[in-house]
Order: sequence, then C-alpha cells, then structure tokens
Amino acid sequence: MSTRIRVLAVAVIVLVAAYFVMRALATACAGSGCDVFIPISLLLPLLIFVASAVTAVLAIASARGLGAWFAVLIISTVLAVLGPIVALLIFKDSPDAFVATGTVLELQLAVAALAYSFYGRRAHI
Repeated sequence: MSTRIRVLAVAVIVLVAAYFVMRALATACAGSGCDVFIPISLLLPLLIFVASAVTAVLAIASARGLGAWFAVLIISTVLAVLGPIVALLIFKDSPDAFVATGTVLELQLAVAALAYSFYGRRAHI
C-alpha cells in the first residue's frame, strides 16, 4: 500500500511541476498556436485535484488506527480538497494568488502522504 501512496504523491508533485512548466510556456507564447495550451491548462489542475484526492483516500485508509498520522492525513485532506475551493472564493480577482495558494494546499497533502509512506508504519512495527 505504501508504494501506491508514494507513486500517487510523486504523481501529484510531477503534475504540479508540469502545470508550472505549461504555464511558463503559455506565457512566452504568442499567436494562434497558443490555443493548444487552453485544454492543457484546464486538464492539469483537474488531474492534480483528482490525484490528490486518491492519494488522500489511500493514505487515510492505510493510516486508520495510527492516531497522529491519521489525524495529520485527515487535516491535510480537508485542506487539499476544500482549501482550493475556499481560495477561489477569496482570490477570485487575483488568479496568481489563487494559483499559489492552491499549489501549496495540494503539495502539503503530497508531502504528508510521502512522509507517512516512509515513516508512518515504522513506528508501529
């Protein structure tokens, strides 16, 4: 189970990095050829959100009964799932602030899940 959690957490991090690479390329682009970035800019955040949610479900299921790890993963999940929605409402007129906030909220879950996958079960072996 911890291998799946690691793979998904790393996938979230890679997807976030891909989003920022795509964003940099789109910013440097000019002309009608830039239309290719529109579907990608919609798909990547959705993939990040879904990958984070699946990572959270697996990590929480694995951490059931481990007290502090379970609580950390629940809190991280709430922040990663509800946080971007709240951030969108707060930063609706500031897309850069929304992207920064959403990125931090999604990455904190990936980091928490990675930490759990490496250290969570070790204390109870």
